[in-house]
Amino acid sequence: MRKSDFEFLTSLLRQYAGWDFNEEQYFVVDRKISNFIREKNYPDVEDLIDELKLGARALISQVVESLALSDTSFYRDFDVFQRFETILLPNLRENNRSSKKIRFWSLGCATGQEAYSIAMAVKNTVLGLDDWNIEILGSDLSAEAINKAQKGIYNNFEVQTGLNVKSILKFFHQEGANWVINDDIRGMVDFRRYNLLEDITFSNKFDVIFCRNVLRFFSPEYQQLLLAKISSYQAQGGILYLGKNEHIEGIEDYYNKLPGFNCVYVSKITTVQQDMSLQKVSGSETVEVMPSFVRPTGLL
Repeated sequence: MRKSDFEFLTSLLRQYAGWDFNEEQYFVVDRKISNFIREKNYPDVEDLIDELKLGARALISQVVESLALSDTSFYRDFDVFQRFETILLPNLRENNRSSKKIRFWSLGCATGQEAYSIAMAVKNTVLGLDDWNIEILGSDLSAEAINKAQKGIYNNFEVQTGLNVKSILKFFHQEGANWVINDDIRGMVDFRRYNLLEDITFSNKFDVIFCRNVLRFFSPEYQQLLLAKISSYQAQGGILYLGKNEHIEGIEDYYNKLPGFNCVYVSKITTVQQDMSLQKVSGSETVEVMPSFVRPTGLL
């Protein structure tokens, strides 16, 4: 792919999705546009560029969605999800026991693996779900990705990336060569197409928001705009997950870093103080604990 083609494609991403790719992402863009060309049967990238320059909005939308689609997998960064399941979720369960409500948002969910991983973790951790109100929203810019997520159908490679045999057999059933998410897991998740740059209205705030490896692709100006927007959707004292080792400048204006976790932040509280300590000493042992989440009623 020529440099001029790369610059044209990244200008489309910047204009329609707010993503700010630089030359370091050349090979990422080249791989994704090569896949698009092959799937749509274009002779080469130059023919695609020529058609894009005619301004066909439907084609522009397809290309932008294809380029903006994030790589994903079930239980991506296993240690992050393991601690989410074994440390954070039990604390949410205890602190929300009276309301029996927990709301999650997988922002930039791609083809659904992250949102379904949240549902699996909840299923493993929160017992007696029948009388709990568990809401999991998965959203992405790509309509094609959302369509795949809603179907919940994955091939062998996709399910084996992040899941062991026990989990696959517990949460999926096989149909032909593919694996299909079981109805009890699929019913926990609602998928919608959202562009973060558009106005979004939610009736309730989220206890946990996963926004992993999404903001880093935006320019610093957009990052600040989106941080303010995301924090406005977050319950006081709620949890924000960024990508592993991902840091967004200015996040401290809206969130406090959770000590001991390299990608977890707690939304700032004005009227209720939180104990942010993760370490307490019990005799000679050091025991890892989560902060005490205390929320006024009515914010969930």
